[in-house]
Amino acid sequence: MHSIQLKSTLNNLKEEIKLLILTAKNIAILTHSNADPDALGSACTMANFINKINPIANVRIIISDGIGNECKELLRICTTKGVKIEITKKSHRIEDISEDLCVLVDVASTEQLRHAKFTLTACKTIIIIDHHESHNYEEELLKNKNVIYILDATASSTAEIIYKFIKEFNINVDIDYLTILLAGIIWDTKRFLRISSNTFKYVAEIIEKGTSYSEVLKLIEGTKPIYSRIARIKCLLRHRGFKMVIDNKELYIAVSEVGAYESDCATALITMGYDIAIVVSEDESLKVLRLIYRAREEILNEINIDIYRDIIKKLIEVFGGGGGGHKGAGGAIIRTYNIETLFREIINVLYAISSNRLYEFEEKKVGEHILS
Repeated sequence: MHSIQLKSTLNNLKEEIKLLILTAKNIAILTHSNADPDALGSACTMANFINKINPIANVRIIISDGIGNECKELLRICTTKGVKIEITKKSHRIEDISEDLCVLVDVASTEQLRHAKFTLTACKTIIIIDHHESHNYEEELLKNKNVIYILDATASSTAEIIYKFIKEFNINVDIDYLTILLAGIIWDTKRFLRISSNTFKYVAEIIEKGTSYSEVLKLIEGTKPIYSRIARIKCLLRHRGFKMVIDNKELYIAVSEVGAYESDCATALITMGYDIAIVVSEDESLKVLRLIYRAREEILNEINIDIYRDIIKKLIEVFGGGGGGHKGAGGAIIRTYNIETLFREIINVLYAISSNRLYEFEEKKVGEHILS
């Protein structure tokens, strides 16, 4: 088992990774379910990189549950370039094919792979490339395997790591793959609101090689479906709002549940004025709950709170599951199917970290007495 940071050099593992790729017949690249531009762009570029080293390898990307609406144009680019992409909708088990090599990109927790995580049982060697601060990889799935970790929490995105990773091998990246890597960086940094010390350097290099910033923006500006709008409205109607006091500083927290588009809902709650938003949805196929969170990082820095460490991890300890993320954004699979029980525990955790200084907003709805 190896672990490296791309802040340093890859030289000590470069030859080993190259040999693994050269000798592999079947290679699977996995990323998180409902892949976003960072996940899909990184996976497709990694597939191309592998095929340049080993043109005869059978390389495919496996994604559970599909891709985000903002990825449609990136998917078209990837498939046009010949990248094999499999979208799994149910439990994905490989019976007859043994994967010589599996590469996980933009995966903070094996729970994020959902159905596709069972692919890992057929992998001989696993390379994990990720930029999240918190990780949760199931030991049972990685047991007795050669695992190489390429982790850099200072990177703005996994796309940034992939770009630097490929540079270490002195392999040219085609313009189409530079385009989707740039899309991944722009998406995950929220148009450069969250960057590393090297982000602009790499973006400048990518643009100098012929990509167009304005054209990349068009690729990921997909129109949100009407269902997203409806989900956001329901999320706002259902949410409970709280004021929490820590170190004599006030934070405003929203907790809600919705059937889909959890990220859009959490972002809407933050836009509305909350500092932290936690949104839960049911996963009917796995009989678990999906949880995502968003937060204003500048507020968290003032009071030194980490949502994953101080809230989400405590929920996982109670119910089981796994997750990961950054200080201001992330998610988890919680192994219960009872939303009320989970909400009750969320509130218990909030009381605990605020030393019972948690107050719920209670306001009457407009015209409530007229319509009831």
